[in-house]
Amino acid sequence: MNRGLLTSAGLLLGLVLVVSLNVLASNTLSTARLDLTDDKLFTLSEGSRRVLGDLEEPVTLRFYFSKSLANAVPQVMRYGERVREMIEEYATVAGGMIRLEIIDPVPFTDDEDDAVRNGLQAFPVTATDNLYFGLVGTNAVDDREVIKFFNEDKESFLEYELTRLVYNLSAPKKPVVGLITAHRMNADVSPMMQVGGQGPQQWAIVPLIRQTFELDQIYPEAETIPDNIDILLIAHPGELSQKMLYEIDQFVMRGGRAVVAVDPFSEVALAFRQSPTAMSVVEVPDHSSLPNLLAAWGVKIEDEAFVGDWQLARQVNVGIPGKTKIMRYLSWLAFQEDRFNLDDVIMNGLGPVNMASTGAIAAVDGAGTKLEPLITTSPESMIFDAKFIRVGPNPEVLLKNFKADDKSYIVAARVSGKAKSAFPDGPPKPQEGSEAGKAEKAEPAAEKDRAETRPHLAESARDIAVVVFADSDFLFDQFWVRQQNFLGEDVFVATAANADMVVNALDNLAGSEDLIGLRGRGRSERRFEVMSEIRREAEKAYLTREEQLAEKLKETQQRLNELQSSASAGGGALLSKAQEEEIAKARQEIVDTRRALRDVQHDLNKDIDRLETQIKFANIGLIPLLIGVVALVLALARYRRRRVSAQRPRD
Repeated sequence: MNRGLLTSAGLLLGLVLVVSLNVLASNTLSTARLDLTDDKLFTLSEGSRRVLGDLEEPVTLRFYFSKSLANAVPQVMRYGERVREMIEEYATVAGGMIRLEIIDPVPFTDDEDDAVRNGLQAFPVTATDNLYFGLVGTNAVDDREVIKFFNEDKESFLEYELTRLVYNLSAPKKPVVGLITAHRMNADVSPMMQVGGQGPQQWAIVPLIRQTFELDQIYPEAETIPDNIDILLIAHPGELSQKMLYEIDQFVMRGGRAVVAVDPFSEVALAFRQSPTAMSVVEVPDHSSLPNLLAAWGVKIEDEAFVGDWQLARQVNVGIPGKTKIMRYLSWLAFQEDRFNLDDVIMNGLGPVNMASTGAIAAVDGAGTKLEPLITTSPESMIFDAKFIRVGPNPEVLLKNFKADDKSYIVAARVSGKAKSAFPDGPPKPQEGSEAGKAEKAEPAAEKDRAETRPHLAESARDIAVVVFADSDFLFDQFWVRQQNFLGEDVFVATAANADMVVNALDNLAGSEDLIGLRGRGRSERRFEVMSEIRREAEKAYLTREEQLAEKLKETQQRLNELQSSASAGGGALLSKAQEEEIAKARQEIVDTRRALRDVQHDLNKDIDRLETQIKFANIGLIPLLIGVVALVLALARYRRRRVSAQRPRD
């Protein structure tokens, strides 16, 4: 048979085989994926897989993405595809328990009306067209969870947001937060009493927490924690009985979650010792520590000592009216994003956080738990004794005694891992003849049954989940909210993210263990570090030359003014030849400097373009070239073997 015909037939068969394989793969392997990214960005974590595997009722996810409009915004288009692929992965892993609808809400259609009705955030692309990029989830009983807009800045927490949405739909009941505090937060005051002016005002954070959680107040003198409590919020608890401390200990040992805000020195408690609802003085201690519980969890906070920070100190007015001056108040700190652990979902995306006379958190040596910082001070910090502010704020005294330790201190942290009980020998024994002892003897049968069904745990049943703040004053209105009158009604305007941080902590701890375990992951858009370094170095040189140019312009202008003044003093408007030459020389210097600046910018672009070309060649051309070379070498070797074989004498 003709060799050319065989070759053509082989090529045709090869083409048919390639097309067939593509068709087969698109129909049978459409859900198969190979994730080769460094951070496994397209692979769900085991925690998310367990949440999806535990779904007992179907969940509907409606992904609204204005793809037709996103073409005009390439960055949104890229991230939109990333989110869509991730949501499709959720639907695949859920094994039919997630019904996914992908909707392109074209302007002036019913789909756009649905997006608006569901509360999605509109992104204006033109004067009349809005882009929608959000997710609406519903369950069998029409509970609804919404992500209003997928912000690319929070891409590292995309999996957390999606898993939390699915988890909330699978467990729609509002978590119950038990509040233990000695502060007069007035969480037990009904809104009707406040409207009628019959009761004290609640702290502004109370209704904000109630938007997401059920909030039950547990009074410090109580000795039990109700069975319906899911999370404890312990904020400057004051003196608690041993029985209540044991209840908290066992709550955490059984797997209960807690947000703890103790205060080595509470300015709020000191300033508001008198209850606003009673004539008698309410003794609220000005410090709280829970040392035994914290030590059992692997945490220690020095009592009656606070951190002063020169860099983060807020500026305050000092002096009498008419003779005030602005000074740094080292005990009032304003933390910005650069002092947050942005890899933790609690802190990511928050605005500034204000704290007052906050303590320092440290890990206990040899503890079995893990302490992860959430907020840290700057290295320009120092530990002060509370005596410096006990008599009242005095910024000048703090500044006079300040000497930086060249060390950053932790003021908020997450604690996790296995922990030992603070009561290794079991429940505390009441003293014989005491009120507690008498109460124990008269303990109702129901309480005894409750104790029997909850045996003492000397070690946590699973990893504990606790968030600790070394301050409680930050919860008070003064440090994060401003009240103002709007159309005859008092409204609260947040000036800091203090409340958002607390709600984030409660929200994170309210989820399953799998949800709590999720952390921030990488971004799908990776930067070229070498190129970034080249750009930084070139820009640094460019800025240096730019400063030189500005200085020369300033000097030239000054010389010009002097020449003009000299000419005016001489009675003439004309400049001398020497003066004209000097001006011409200065102008030439400016031209030369600007040319040098253009050369620096040109070199910057040239280096980056050269590196981009090399990278593109390595990714696009080098690999195919290497494959081609290998194929050529193999073909030559095969040809040589055939030739040698053909030249051998035959028997």
